[in-house]
Amino acid sequence: MVYIARAYKKPRSRDESVHLAEMNLEKALGIINKNKSEDLDVMLFEIGGAYELLGDMSNKDKCRLYEIARQTFERQLPLIKGDSYTAYGHTTPLEPVRRDVRKHLDAVSGKSSRASCQAHSEQ
Repeated sequence: MVYIARAYKKPRSRDESVHLAEMNLEKALGIINKNKSEDLDVMLFEIGGAYELLGDMSNKDKCRLYEIARQTFERQLPLIKGDSYTAYGHTTPLEPVRRDVRKHLDAVSGKSSRASCQAHSEQ
């Protein structure tokens, strides 16, 4: 998140900050991939959102970053099972979570289209 904030605040070094942020996100995805959990993990949503932000800021890798965001959000959806999730004595309804993931998927699709990126089925 520090590199994302730096990319916003320092346009001259934006590409470098986007690259460094992406490297950290790749590490986070690597940890999730290694664990191979089939349970709900909010980290996927946060990583997808971070990739979406990087796509918004990127001057040269917009389409690739949006595609990674899309894949991450799509990976999150089937992990949201059931109507609610209970942990530490607190129950959270899951439909708002699904709705947020779908909202970001739609946003990434729209941004990809406006950036003239190829549709993911064509890549």
